[in-house]
Amino acid sequence: MPYDRHIDKTEEALQDLRDVYGRSNVHRFMDGLFSGKFNTEEDVIKFTNYIRESDGRTQLELSRLKKLLAEGFLEQFATNFNKRYSTCHMLMNRMRSGISRGLRMLETLCSKKRSRNGCRKKRNVVENSKMGKGAYNLMLWGLEQCNCLDSVSTLYHEIRAYEGHLTDCIDLCLDVINQVAYIRNHPEIAYEKHQKNRRQVLENNRSVIKRFIEMNAEMENELMEKVKVWKQEKKSMEEISAMLYHALDVNEYNDWIISEEVMAARRDGLTNPECALWGDDKQQVMRCRVAYMHIGELNPEGQDGRIGGKFLAMLYKWSKVKARGLDHWLIYFTDFYKTSGGTLKPVKLGAVKRGIKQMTFGEIDADTIKRFNKKADELVDNYMIRTSDDEKGIKEAANF
Repeated sequence: MPYDRHIDKTEEALQDLRDVYGRSNVHRFMDGLFSGKFNTEEDVIKFTNYIRESDGRTQLELSRLKKLLAEGFLEQFATNFNKRYSTCHMLMNRMRSGISRGLRMLETLCSKKRSRNGCRKKRNVVENSKMGKGAYNLMLWGLEQCNCLDSVSTLYHEIRAYEGHLTDCIDLCLDVINQVAYIRNHPEIAYEKHQKNRRQVLENNRSVIKRFIEMNAEMENELMEKVKVWKQEKKSMEEISAMLYHALDVNEYNDWIISEEVMAARRDGLTNPECALWGDDKQQVMRCRVAYMHIGELNPEGQDGRIGGKFLAMLYKWSKVKARGLDHWLIYFTDFYKTSGGTLKPVKLGAVKRGIKQMTFGEIDADTIKRFNKKADELVDNYMIRTSDDEKGIKEAANF
């Protein structure tokens, strides 16, 4: 009767396998080999070929696990695996062949199974294999005394190579599991990844968001309600991000972000990032939207097809940001500019800070700043129309 090869897809079970495969004990191998299952050299050669095939599959799985990481698994706030499986379960599924064949290898190196007093309950293969955690006999001879020296030695070295690649796979899985746990235990990192992924979702779905706003579509969903409750319980967005990191699938995450953005825009015409930068000053937000949308008329191009730090520093001062500061404004402006069809590349934060410093110390003269502000004001006036029924007497001509 065969041994029980079932294994729970948990971190503890994965660590148990790592402990088994990570050691090298020739006595366990020899005792398993002579447990009664290998009667001829042909049996040894046949098992060697099985190990080689298993090793090839495991190396392929190892390359796929590395590819998963290289494609940004840890940077993704949500993946298509998280809703159904834990991180450990998903990773063990990714090395399914290595785990299955590794357990079969352990079973092959178990003692012959005999029922005791009619009991036919299966014993766990990891706990009872001589190459696993089971008891074994300390052999009085080694490989050099074996009758089938070459074939047995080859089998042993193939098993060592196979276990090495199994250990590499498991180590990679355990490292990923630890990194996910680390991010969940550090809300500020989880929030940073949430913000990065959120900006990407908004950038990729800007036209969809605009259409939903115009349709006045109902966007409430279950996850939004949960987040609302958590906020009422005084949980910060950093804490909420840590709770939701790698706990949502991609569609659920996208639906949450899009719905949240549409509802925010519907409440007061301002997006969440705009509220963070300008508070409830809707008029100033609209002025900035128009200026950024038509920024090309202010001749922003600098060296190497970039929007320079000096230009962005003056634009930042003209924008009259009330909160959050330069770094958040630059992220907002860059996203808005790109989604509006901009082709230039804004410089990084450091270059804009140098521009601010030049303004502070008079290296950019007051007349230059005055001319820039006048031109930006004229641009806004040209593209915005006034209406008597608007609460602040001004309306954007090209909205959102």
